[in-house]
This record gives sequence, C-alpha cells and structure tokens, in this order.
Amino acid sequence: MRSLPLVLANSLLLYAGSAPAAAGPEATMEASAGRDGSSSEGADDAPSPSVPLDAPSLPAEGDASASEPPAVDVVVTGSRTHESRKSSVMATQVIGSAEMRQTGATTLDGVLEAQPGLQIERTFRGSELWFRGLDPEYTLILVDGQRVPGRVGGAVDLGRYSLEAVERVEIVRGPSSALYGSDAIGGVVNLITRESHHELEAEAEGRIFTQDALAFSGRVSGRPAEALGISLSAGHQRRAPFRRDPDSTATTGSGLRLDTAGATLTVGRVNQGRVRLSADYSRTRLDGVDEGAGRAIFDRTQLQEQATLRASYDKRSQTLSLQSGASYSQFREQYLTDQRGSVALDSYQDNREHQGLLHTVVSSTWDRSHRTTVGGEILGQILDSQRLRSRGTRTRYSAFAEHRVALYAEDRELIAVVLGARADIDSQFGSQLSPKLAFKWDPWDFLTVRAGYGRGFRAPSFQELLLRFENAAVGYVVSGNPDLRAESSHSVDLGMEYRPHRDWLASVTLFRNDLSDMITTELAGTSSDSGTLFSYQNAANARTQGIESQVNWAPSSFFRSSVGYTLTETWNSELERPLTGRPLHRFFARSSVVVPGIELDLSGRATLSLERKFYEELADGSTHTITAEPLLQIDLRMSRAFSDEFELFAGVNNVAEAGDAYAALLPRQFYVGLRGSY
Repeated sequence: MRSLPLVLANSLLLYAGSAPAAAGPEATMEASAGRDGSSSEGADDAPSPSVPLDAPSLPAEGDASASEPPAVDVVVTGSRTHESRKSSVMATQVIGSAEMRQTGATTLDGVLEAQPGLQIERTFRGSELWFRGLDPEYTLILVDGQRVPGRVGGAVDLGRYSLEAVERVEIVRGPSSALYGSDAIGGVVNLITRESHHELEAEAEGRIFTQDALAFSGRVSGRPAEALGISLSAGHQRRAPFRRDPDSTATTGSGLRLDTAGATLTVGRVNQGRVRLSADYSRTRLDGVDEGAGRAIFDRTQLQEQATLRASYDKRSQTLSLQSGASYSQFREQYLTDQRGSVALDSYQDNREHQGLLHTVVSSTWDRSHRTTVGGEILGQILDSQRLRSRGTRTRYSAFAEHRVALYAEDRELIAVVLGARADIDSQFGSQLSPKLAFKWDPWDFLTVRAGYGRGFRAPSFQELLLRFENAAVGYVVSGNPDLRAESSHSVDLGMEYRPHRDWLASVTLFRNDLSDMITTELAGTSSDSGTLFSYQNAANARTQGIESQVNWAPSSFFRSSVGYTLTETWNSELERPLTGRPLHRFFARSSVVVPGIELDLSGRATLSLERKFYEELADGSTHTITAEPLLQIDLRMSRAFSDEFELFAGVNNVAEAGDAYAALLPRQFYVGLRGSY
C-alpha cells in the first residue's frame, strides 16, 4: 500500500511527458473552459453536443486557458473528475456566484443557511454545519478538492471562509468516504476558488451594518499572457459581540474580526499540462464574555490563524485525465480566558495543527460506456496541545478506485452505475475499507432516478486518543483512549428529479444513516489523586433518516423561486431518545425577481424549523425534555445595477428577530453596500 502513490506518480509523469496535445474537439472544449456562476435551481443546462456527457475531458473550473466562463455546467466533487451535472451519478448541488450574492452573505455559513438537508449551528467558537441530522464531525469541508484543517470541538468553523475568492460551492449529500475517506459520512462541501478569464479584472465590495459591523473585500486578477493567470484577493470583516438579554453580563454571540488574503498563479493550458500554485491566509479573532460558577466573570478571546500552500498539476485529453497535487496547512488556535478581579481561574491554550497532503487521480474513458478513476493519497497530521499527553501524529495511506458503466438507448444514456471502494491505512486506528454503489436511471428526458449505498468512517480525533484533562475543583479526569476504533456508518439514498417543463424542477430524496462504534465518554473508574476518571469508548449507536423535497420554478430570466421541506428523524440508541437540537420539520423558501426597466433585483429567503428537542439533566438523575419554540429566519435583499461596473445594494438579516437560548442568532441587522467591478 505504501508504494501505490509512488507507482501512480511514476506512471503519470510518463503520461505528462508523452501524451500529445489534442486537436479538433478539444479546441472547442478549451475555449469554453472556466468557472460557471450558475445556480443549481431550475433545469440543468444542456451539455455541449460536441462533448460526451461523461467525458472526463470537460474543462476544469477555473482553467487558466479560458477567456470566458464555461458554456458547459461542470461538477467535480461527486466523482473527483470532470463531468456535466446532469450526467453525474451523485446528485450535486451548485451554488454560483450570483446566488451567493443574493443571499447577502459574506462568509460560507451564510451561503449554506437555507439549503435542504443542511443546518447551521452557531456557538461561541463559530458556525458548525450539520448534514442530514449528523454532527459536524461527519461533514467534510474541501477547498479546491482538498480537505481543510482546523477542527475545533469536532467542527470546522464556516465563518472563517470569506467569499471574495470563491467562484462556486458544490454540495454532495450522502456518503462519500469511498472517494474522500474519513469524515465524509453526511456529505461534502467543496469551495471552488476563482481564476481570471480576461486580461484584467478587478472587483471591490464594501458594506456597513447596524450593530457596529462592516465588511470589505477586493480582488484583482489578470492574464498577462495566453497561458498565464494571476489572481490576488483580500478581505476584512468586523462585528461587535451581542447580548439577547440586556441585563446579562455574558454575551450571546462572539465579536468577530476576520482578515483574509490569497494569491493564485496558473501556468499552462489544460490540454498541454497546467500548473497551479496558490497561497492563502486567514486570521479570525472571536471575543466574548462568559459567566461561570459562583458568578465568576471571564473575558474570552480566541485567535485562529490558518495558512495554506497548494500546488497542483492537471492534464487532460479526450480519453485520459490526470490531477496531481500537494498541500501544506498550518492551523493555530490560541484560547484565553481571563477572570475578572482574579487570576485563580485564568487559562491559556495554544494548539497548533500541521497537515500535509499528497494526492494523484487518474481517470480514463475507454469508450462512451466505460470510465475508470483511480487515485492515491498520503495524509500527514501533527497536533501540539497542552491538553494532550504527548504530541499527536498520524500518517494515512489511501488508495481508491471506481468504475462507471453506462447503457444507452440509441444516443441517450439510459442507465449509469458506479461501483467504487477506498482503502485507508492509518498509523493510529489501523485500516478501513469504504465501498459504494450508486445508480442513475433516466427512463425519460423529464425523469431521473438516483439510488446509492455507501459505507463511511470517521477517524478518532487526537483529543479522543490522547487527551489528559483534570478538573481538580470538581473532582474528575477525562483521559483519551489510544485503542479507539474508527466510527463506521452505512448509508442509503433514493432520489428522483422530475422536470415536467423546462421552467420546473421537482425533487425528492429519501435517506438513512446508521452509525455504529460511535465514540462517547464513559465512566472508567476512580483516580486516587484527582477523583472520578472518564475515558472515551466505542460504545454508542445512532441513526438519522428522513425526506428532502424541493420544487424550483423559473418561468423567465426575471423571476425564480424555490420551496422545500425536510423531515429529519433521529435516534440515539445509547440514551434512547432523539438527538439534541435537530428540527423534525424544516421548511424553506427562496425567491428573486428583477424589475424590468430599472434593473432592480429583489431577493429573499426564509426557513422555519419545528420541534427542536433539548434535554436538561435534573438533580434527581432524571431528564427533562424541552421542545423549543418554532424558529423563523427571514433575510431580504435588494440591489440596483447602475451600469455593468457598479451595483448598490441593501438588505436586512433576521427580519423576524429569530433566536433563543438554543440558537445564538444575530438580532435583526440592516446593511447597505456598494460593489464595483471592471
């Protein structure tokens, strides 16, 4: 297994040096390469007739050889190769740049707020993403197809990803461990970054909010030569902490200061070999006030820094594609609690995570009916933290393969089946095999049926393996367990898309996730010097299941609307009760309308969450169940384009003042801004 990535690398070097540049149809393909800002709502765009639906040679998003955005709607996340969204066996939702602007969001959490099957939870440490009722530990976040570091409390804070350099977001719901390995149980979110399409492009945006908040961002990119692209971006955001109870000293939500910067250099053309180098840095500061036992007051400060370097090489012909890359990331979190009027309970933590990744993916199209994709990865992680007994280190070797076979009725693809598997060998928990089987059936042009099964896993975190935390004042110790196994899951999906007219798209999906060997804290005995001892064990099982439904209507370029409903039923087998905080029912709606003649764009979105259950442990050992009030979130935005270069916009977030003790939402907030582009 150790030698597989080296073998792949050697074979790919031979291909890179020997494969001739394609001519004819590929020239057309190259001319349309780039990034698509379209939304997933409405009917799928028709693929180019000169390119097979399942051709891996479709242009990469952001291909530096492009001069214009693509004419073909291409996705990559569901198969780790390039294919049209309509032909993808894994249903992939795409949120383009236009839809991102209509949300009024400045960071990734705001973009994902009103999407089916997704739930954003805000804590003092940022914004978490729950996929289909699963905790954030079971969601994988990618940037340009590569996993990001910096899980804090099991979650990646989506609030530290600003949008000035993001072209689109791809969302794949359901198990994806057969391609991506650990954590990809509930689903995958992939941020596709922007590149230049013209000789010179510039964009700047600024907005000010009520409640002492502001956001500024800018981007400059260009193509000084035909096969050379350069892009620079930066952003700054700030907001004050807030309290829902004006009489409380403790804050409900943390104050934020977010600074980001990034640069990308692209050299070459995709049909001859393209090299892409990128670097980005983000600095997030969160401030708040907490109230502890005995009315002790603490000023809390978290400082998170993340720096990433990436290098990749891409080459594609009509029958073979190659993607190789390497990345290094460092994530540092400093956490300070300062007790007012005393130093007795002051604390400071400095956690540093290093992550390195090497990967290679090769995809070969044998004919229009068969495509094979194989790849390998080497992942290395190091974590230094005062709370760990020792430095956490792990190395993971992975190999994966999948084969797509299609059956045709005349010239129309009727059935497509994907069979794949991934093997992971980890220095901490051993080996894991993740198979998958996915199926797509198009009996008519207006109907698509998709079904799939996948096995997934989550690797134990360094905290669960190596933690040593003592609370002498209360009298307990929490100790990590180096013998933990990986958590595992079995997941199934069954979905249907119905297109009765080009203006309409209706979809419904049934899903179920069964998790076993879940890691939980269990009583492990008594420590003579520090009190009760707790440790992590593979001792719990859980399930989530439900229905996701959505109807999109786009009768013209001036109006589009989407409504949907999600039912999410959950169960914790260990505690014999539903999982905490998951709404059983969730309704959502989005609409946008352009007023002809004056170019006024009005948009809005709303979500209604019902039957969120929470639990309170009483002094007698019993549990009190609390059903929270319905949660209605409404955001409105309007914009007016005065020319192709300038746009004035304004909006209001959380119109209904949603938020309670279990949802730390910002109060109603107004904003106004200006956006300019060249």
